[in-house]
Amino acid sequence: MTEPSTTAMDELWKLVYTSFRFPFMHAALRLKLFTLLKQRPGTTLDEITTELGLEERAGHTLLLGCCAFDLIRKEGDGYHNTAATDLLAGDPDGFMPVIVRYTHEMLYRPMGWLYESLVDNDNLGLHRELLAGSSATTLYELLGQDKNLEQVFTAMMEHQSRSVVEDLVNAVDFSAYRRVLDVGGGTGTNAISFAQRWPHLEATILELPNVAEMANERIAEANLSERVRAVGTDIMQDEFPTSSHDCVVYSRFLEIWSPEQVQNLFAKTYRALEPGGHMVIVACAEDDDETGPAHAAFMSAYVHTIASPEGRTYTPREFEQWFTEAGFEPVDRQYPGRFDIIMRARKPKAD
Repeated sequence: MTEPSTTAMDELWKLVYTSFRFPFMHAALRLKLFTLLKQRPGTTLDEITTELGLEERAGHTLLLGCCAFDLIRKEGDGYHNTAATDLLAGDPDGFMPVIVRYTHEMLYRPMGWLYESLVDNDNLGLHRELLAGSSATTLYELLGQDKNLEQVFTAMMEHQSRSVVEDLVNAVDFSAYRRVLDVGGGTGTNAISFAQRWPHLEATILELPNVAEMANERIAEANLSERVRAVGTDIMQDEFPTSSHDCVVYSRFLEIWSPEQVQNLFAKTYRALEPGGHMVIVACAEDDDETGPAHAAFMSAYVHTIASPEGRTYTPREFEQWFTEAGFEPVDRQYPGRFDIIMRARKPKAD
């Protein structure tokens, strides 16, 4: 029997140790180690334990792990952040600190149920971990009951939405549209941004009734109620309004639905759009060869284990096949940011 190479064994051990790296990063973030080292680079072990309120044993464990997993580095007796962990210092409500807290609170333990979720083809991470001991039956019911989780989830979604809408408004010229229908538009980040950038534009958000209520409050705060509104509806069961919309947007929404449900949404979109109107899709999509990228794999595992018993990530080719079957013509694909693809499709004009 051939012995494995040292390089292969080292690589395998790195994979095993990966599960420790994130807890060290999260602990260091919560203890404000990265903030301390950004303010006072070169701080020693004794100084760090005193500043963070830790016993020497605990401080030793923290700093050993952070050094071993390349979260900080040691020069002489002093410790320093890396360029990456410098991004976690400072504002606790910044994008990456919020993502780390969200990952700890809502993803890390539930993702331990990935094996069972794959075997049962169900989102068992949600049911066995997050919903354990709760009367809630869905993730969104749980968020309504658990204020800490709701705050963590909402903060993450607001950061993600701002990032996505920035890419969207820079990649797609909405000046050509008059009335936009934002399906699953959340609390209005997209629609408000559209209306602020293009003063002629009107927008309607379709959402769950409680989310639509929150969206209308944000719209009123932005003084846009004359041009933007949110409507509470059952998106999967109800027909979309057909009042002269020339653009329908799906932004980070299609991943939670099955292929059959996505096809149903595309068919309803086709019926709702004016001839010549566009459907705009923003999605965390797989590559067409289904081998990446990493963020699509992350999203697919999250959906499968936590967010949905039916959804997954899809390839651009799958979207094109489904919306072509619904009657649309492909327009273009764009990759404006780190994670998403933006696709547009056109409803042909009447002959």
